[in-house]
Amino acid sequence: MLVRVPDYFDQFQCLAGACPHTCCEKWEVVIDQESAAFYRTVSGDLGDKLRSALQVDGDGDVCFPLNGGRCPFLDEDNLCEIHRKLGEAATSVTCREHPRFTEDYGPFREITLSASCPAANALLLGSKAPLTFRAFETEEPEEDGDEWLTYLLPLRERMLDLLRDRNRPLKSRLASFLTLALAAQDCLDDDCPEELPEVEPDAPHPAGEGLFPGALSFLGTLEVLDPDWPALLKQAETAEPGTAPEELLERIAVYFAFRYLLKAVNDGDLLGRAELVVFAVLTVERLAGLCGLAEALRRFSCEIEHDDGNLEALLEAFTADDTLSPERFLAELGQ
Repeated sequence: MLVRVPDYFDQFQCLAGACPHTCCEKWEVVIDQESAAFYRTVSGDLGDKLRSALQVDGDGDVCFPLNGGRCPFLDEDNLCEIHRKLGEAATSVTCREHPRFTEDYGPFREITLSASCPAANALLLGSKAPLTFRAFETEEPEEDGDEWLTYLLPLRERMLDLLRDRNRPLKSRLASFLTLALAAQDCLDDDCPEELPEVEPDAPHPAGEGLFPGALSFLGTLEVLDPDWPALLKQAETAEPGTAPEELLERIAVYFAFRYLLKAVNDGDLLGRAELVVFAVLTVERLAGLCGLAEALRRFSCEIEHDDGNLEALLEAFTADDTLSPERFLAELGQ
């Protein structure tokens, strides 16, 4: 099977106890069934602790509920007690895979490293070179993929190249990226994916009000991970946007585009995911003026990428909320 990853993928190394934002805090740790069955067989004091910690949450998932905002197995050195005493293989699938986002498309697989992770975040923002992706083969058998992939894959490559075209200002590239998605969405809505290779974007005509501050107000209505997130959004409503290097904002755009655009194969919503890309870049840019680019990206990733409900609500709002319409996006990019 073909696997695609970011060009910095092999450089990733968990910071473990030195991590300033450990992934064992704030998020409930979901336990896969195989790991849960193993934990029920562990002997001694650790086994007793494992069995007493295992619970079923409201969604029916087996989990370790947080204790004071921390996983009950996160020790005083910010290291995992299960990992230290039983080895990495004894940790749950969630813990072993984080911060990797894995998408299986049938004939190929794509893996990204979440920007919520400080180590992965530093790799993404640690270079001003255009972000690229490499592919390698595994011995796993390929499976059949959706026929739309034949057309969506080259379209995504075209959209990534558009974002990486440094002969134009970034906001101009983002506007063209969005208008190309608008034209491509018409093809998908008409069930004519074979027309995607020939689709051309209309010239953007920005007019009217932009996205902000309304976009920040909308984010404040979503589920909150960090208690101070709403206050940061409120402060950003009146603060000046950050002045981050275009090369780094471009890398953020390419990160989101690579991760999300192909997922349109599941529901046909290419435009919503293209809007997500632009929304992420513009929001992170505004927050960067308050907390720095890396922290702004980390916070946005935590609140949106790691909460399926928030992500779904945002995608739905792009369709239903006039303050997040394509026209508002283009007006924002034209200002």
